[in-house]
Amino acid sequence: MIIMAGYNATGWTQLFDGNLIGAAFTAFDGPMGGWVIAILFVVYQFMLILKTKNMTLAWTTGILFASLFAVSQIAKSISLQVIFIILVLELAGILYVLLWK
Repeated sequence: MIIMAGYNATGWTQLFDGNLIGAAFTAFDGPMGGWVIAILFVVYQFMLILKTKNMTLAWTTGILFASLFAVSQIAKSISLQVIFIILVLELAGILYVLLWK
């Protein structure tokens, strides 16, 4: 059995400190290798586009989502790059529909 000193994958340290959001984030982010924000963003965008069929609404709320996590210190830079690439593709789809259809 390998014990990794200093690795808190369950979030107990944050929970004992009273940081409930940090504890929940650590519990999900540890096993997913730091990709929990990007995964949540992709699922959120996919469900919003499926339910509303409105790419402009998805892009606008995606910008709000991305800006909130870009300002915070909990997101990995590579996951933010993936989020912004998805937003650029959505904007390209919006411009295509507005200009050429």
